[in-house]
Amino acid sequence: MALTQPLSSRLLEVAMTHKRPDKSELKRLYQTFLPAYEASLQELQHSIRKLLEQNGFTPTIKYRIKRFPAYFDKLRRYATDQRALAASGLSDFLGIRIVCPFLADVETVERLLRQHYEILEVEHKGTQHSFREFGYDSVHLLISHPLDGIGEAMPGTDPVCEIQLRTILQDAWAEVEHELVYKSDIDLPNESIRRKLASLNATLALSDLIFQEIRDFQQELRQRGRKRRESLNHSWTAEPAHLHQQTGTQLMSAGALRLGPIPTTLASDLEKLMLLALEAHSNNDFQVAIDLYGRLLGMKLKKRVRALVYNHRGMALFALGELRLALKDFTTALKFDPGNLRSLCNRGLCHRILKQFDQALGDFDRALQIDSDHEESYFGRAQCYYEIGLHDQALSDCQQALQRNSDNQSARQLRKLIHRAML
Repeated sequence: MALTQPLSSRLLEVAMTHKRPDKSELKRLYQTFLPAYEASLQELQHSIRKLLEQNGFTPTIKYRIKRFPAYFDKLRRYATDQRALAASGLSDFLGIRIVCPFLADVETVERLLRQHYEILEVEHKGTQHSFREFGYDSVHLLISHPLDGIGEAMPGTDPVCEIQLRTILQDAWAEVEHELVYKSDIDLPNESIRRKLASLNATLALSDLIFQEIRDFQQELRQRGRKRRESLNHSWTAEPAHLHQQTGTQLMSAGALRLGPIPTTLASDLEKLMLLALEAHSNNDFQVAIDLYGRLLGMKLKKRVRALVYNHRGMALFALGELRLALKDFTTALKFDPGNLRSLCNRGLCHRILKQFDQALGDFDRALQIDSDHEESYFGRAQCYYEIGLHDQALSDCQQALQRNSDNQSARQLRKLIHRAML
């Protein structure tokens, strides 16, 4: 499919005088067109950046116009076939590179670009290499980019932009490989060097996979942590006696998913034990989790890690209705990490359920002094105010929580009850 708009006979004559590009005339044209091309490309990368940021991505974005020596050299190589040049010009005159931290980000960014731009061609570099070969992986997209305001295109170019999507490691490899191989004036490296390059490339590819695996695992742990925190606050009307009658399974989400494979090859003994404890906790095996947390506390731990273990054990004890033991663990966690918002909120919840409202309010006030934007603290304090009959304050804090998370269904339910109580 021809992508190039018809070139004027004057430009073709300039480009192909006696089947040889006129370098001086082309350079003059290049310098004339350059400002308009730069403005057009900058506008395109700005729109792409805005799209990605709206979807939660802040990758590194680089953009460039092919420099004149490279443009002229490529045009000169095309000069032997005027028909080929007129039918399909240079497609990489304009280029944008998007560098993402993780492999999954590359896939998501590609999907977003497909949804919002006219994609003319897609190529996944690296898939053509055998395991013995070296070469960088990346995704190349060719998108339509009408040159509005520029008018006639540079001789031999298409109204398109090439977009490269890479991870940080893929980008690093491509840069180094370009210097060692493509820009080198030495013949292809000998077999020994070739094997070393292939080994390095394989190592970087494996590193990308490991980084993605760790990130996926961390995201799953965060999701599980969120579910555990929600279980602590499962019911704002809960009474201590009622909690003692409930089982851990009732307190935890019944639809919780099991954790995927744990990358134990990367973990120390301490990390393996911690992962096992979190696995048991997430699957409602609270007593097993409590025993494993106890084993962890018998090990040599940094203060913040020790605080984390006490906090998690407190959550497991809370789920079993052992409120005073849970309260003790949350307090101990705060001794090792005084500014830990989760421990403060967990202890505040314990105090509230035990009807120790002054202590509960003190914990939530302290948490909000540390982070005035903390949704959980506003909601916890709103529950306290409601239970002691301070409805105006409860409603204000409930609104603050909803401003920070409009999907907080517990806060919505509490707001209805507050309105009902104020009638």
